[in-house]
Amino acid sequence: MATIRSSVCNSVLFVLCAAQLTILLDTSIVHVALPAIQADIHIPTHQLQWVVTAYALSFGGFLLLGGRMGDLFGRRRMLMAGMALFTAASAAGGLASGTGLLIAARALQGLGAAMIAPAVLSLLAMAFPEGEERNRALGVLGTVSAAGFTVGLILGGILTGAFGWRWIFYVNIPIGILVIALAPRLLRESERLRQPVDVPGSVVATAGLTLLVYACSAAGTSGLFSVRTWSFFLPALFLLLVFLFIESRIGNPLIPLEIFRNRTFVGAWMAGGVFGSVMGPTIFMLTLYLQNVLGFGPLATGFAFLPQEITVLVAANLIGRYVSRVGVKAVLSGGMLGFGAGVLMLARISTEGSYWSVVLPGMMLIGFGVSCVIVAGAIAATAGMAPQEQGLASGLWNTAPQIGAALGLAVLVTVANAFSDGALRHEPGLSTPVSAAGVTGFKAAFFASIGFVAVGLWSVLALIRKTNPFEKPDHND
Repeated sequence: MATIRSSVCNSVLFVLCAAQLTILLDTSIVHVALPAIQADIHIPTHQLQWVVTAYALSFGGFLLLGGRMGDLFGRRRMLMAGMALFTAASAAGGLASGTGLLIAARALQGLGAAMIAPAVLSLLAMAFPEGEERNRALGVLGTVSAAGFTVGLILGGILTGAFGWRWIFYVNIPIGILVIALAPRLLRESERLRQPVDVPGSVVATAGLTLLVYACSAAGTSGLFSVRTWSFFLPALFLLLVFLFIESRIGNPLIPLEIFRNRTFVGAWMAGGVFGSVMGPTIFMLTLYLQNVLGFGPLATGFAFLPQEITVLVAANLIGRYVSRVGVKAVLSGGMLGFGAGVLMLARISTEGSYWSVVLPGMMLIGFGVSCVIVAGAIAATAGMAPQEQGLASGLWNTAPQIGAALGLAVLVTVANAFSDGALRHEPGLSTPVSAAGVTGFKAAFFASIGFVAVGLWSVLALIRKTNPFEKPDHND
């Protein structure tokens, strides 16, 4: 009987890991293919960011609603619906012949991912009893999650180089079909809660954030004080204020605003946003730099990021062992300093630059910062929370990097475009003078990202008071 149960549990874990891997692959697999996508369907560089941003914004914006809908309508049902949407959107992305359809497909992929991610964790908790068995399953899922980003970069390079960029989308289709086919046979459905869903709050918040990203992008092409920029910014501000009003008045809010009275949570949440605002734009700009300036191919570009991901895995393991000794505040502060040192190193890139002496050290320093934030930030975000607040705190923590990546990419690409005097909006195959102008833009963007790092460091030093992650802070701590 034990052997049979072990076999069933392994099958359940396989299905859940396959679903988790799919949505994490798509956070990175597209990056390496960006130059090929741009060349094929002629996307201007100031719009190219939306191939990445649309996924991150939709994923982060609807993640909390996806978790809530799983509670209400059944988590297995939500996993299957999300995977069906994700698979269909992947097919649409692979078939896209223009910018609008591709960006729409990426947004739908993000919505599907927002339905899948919360369901995976909940279904795993249902399938594995608390204790050693669940910890082992969570360890496997965590390893798959950590490896997913790296696998995405390398797989993106392989598929783009061998078969063309459209296959970075088609590869999701057989995995999606497999998960949908196996889920009814292996996964148990959860009990459904009977409570209202805060759909208005989720839709208004995501719409507001989307318009805010559009405003940041418009500032780079039309000017900070142009009518076009403010036609996005003012509605964005209005919608975000409406969201705060809705959450303060509704009986069952998507985000109870009281959680932001916890200073330690707010500090960790802001650190998570800085993680996304540095990591997302860095990968975007380095992909273009490595391929368009240094002449790397898609596969070489994928492997170029491998040392950074190895740094993340090794450092995260070590930090996980010692964070209880030094405290989350010290670890998060070290992470912010790692980000700062990394982007300053990358600001030294040039048209004749070296991967080994400039890009690699910068990426590894940023990788160290990522390790600090993903370990200590998750601990700080949930430390001292009441049991009924743990899910909310964890969900909000997971949204921060996604939203940070979307906003950070919009701001830093705007800076890069401004300083390159439009050079980044040319198609690939750049002449030397234009390449130099593009590199100038990248350098300016890396310097500008120090502003994000400064905000993150302030949030850690000013807001996180307790250095021991296992102390129970009071609610205002």
